[in-house]
Amino acid sequence: MNTIIVACLVAVAAAVPQISYQPNQYSGSPQPLINILSQSFEQDPNTGNYKYSYQQDNGQAVAEEGSVYPGPQPETGSITQQGNFQFVGDDGNTYQISYVASEGGFQPRGAHLPVAPAQIPEYAQLRQEHPELFWAEGQQPQQPTYV
Repeated sequence: MNTIIVACLVAVAAAVPQISYQPNQYSGSPQPLINILSQSFEQDPNTGNYKYSYQQDNGQAVAEEGSVYPGPQPETGSITQQGNFQFVGDDGNTYQISYVASEGGFQPRGAHLPVAPAQIPEYAQLRQEHPELFWAEGQQPQQPTYV
């Protein structure tokens, strides 16, 4: 009987949590807090169109508008978003980007972004001389027929 009691006491002693109290473990972040200077959000419940913006005291600012275009069937259609944002880079410069996002893809513009070169003359000449190599947007190329 004494063996059972001793075994139970050992089990209870082993089950006691071994956690030490650490009051400053999560005391705060070394990063400074960023304050919101202004923010707004508007949405039309009938159309789904929206507009939002915010500005922070660290130089970051965002503004965007979205327009919903319903399609011919329910649950179809598209949305076009346009807006701009700015931030302060690691080098201390403020970078500004404006963009449009639609069925044509995401199209950013900014003074610091590279610009695609104009169409090279050889490509334009190839398109003109061999239109069968290119198809209109949204159309699939003709599939070969096998005999």
